Amino acid sequence: MGYALDLLGASFPHPVRGVRDMTANQLIARLNGLPWRSGAWEAGAWIDAWATAAHWNGVREHGSVEALFGWLLTRADPWTGMWGEPSPEQGRLQVVNGYYRLTRGSFAQYGVPVPHPERVVDAVLDHARDGRYFGSGQENACNVLDVAHPLWLCGRQLGAGTGGDGYRAAEIRAWAERQLSAALPRWRNGEGFTFGPGTPAGLQGTEMWLAIIWYLADLTGRSGELGYRPRGVHRPEAAGAR
Repeated sequence: MGYALDLLGASFPHPVRGVRDMTANQLIARLNGLPWRSGAWEAGAWIDAWATAAHWNGVREHGSVEALFGWLLTRADPWTGMWGEPSPEQGRLQVVNGYYRLTRGSFAQYGVPVPHPERVVDAVLDHARDGRYFGSGQENACNVLDVAHPLWLCGRQLGAGTGGDGYRAAEIRAWAERQLSAALPRWRNGEGFTFGPGTPAGLQGTEMWLAIIWYLADLTGRSGELGYRPRGVHRPEAAGAR
């Protein structure tokens, strides 16, 4: 909602008090209590919401934003660059999807480099081979976005963004090409995109897939051919950039 208001030239009339009044110690206690083992997506979504509210509040009180990044940087798994653990039932789904929500609201939104970007690329590309989520006709907007954005975010740090050379850049571009080839024919004239298999076309699917397509195209160095650039919550720039 904050980004929607921003696009309209408006803003929240009051700060989010639960975030404004939270001290660094209180935040650390909350971070330690999030369900990292069983619900990495839920944990990442909470951080996304908290950090976004802190951004719209505008005032950095109690050192809580600094505490957030300190906790994240020191708790990232050096083998995957992520937070949380995979499970036999879902594989890396919760971890990768939670990584997108977490980094979108924190590192990407604030323009802070992510830790261990090479290991993130390894983990995300491994997850992208999971046929339960990326088999033919199985993809939905959340799962594809939650791979495309980390590859794009880490690729910018590693020199693989916008079609350049860098760590596993050829594999990243090949994955992006396959996803573009699968996504573009799903457009329905007068309706837009569906969110995923078996769902009707609508605003949610259309907005998300248009953002996904931009990120995929940027990974191949061709986003300039699209004629649009995401704004609002899916903007590629850090929040302070214009």
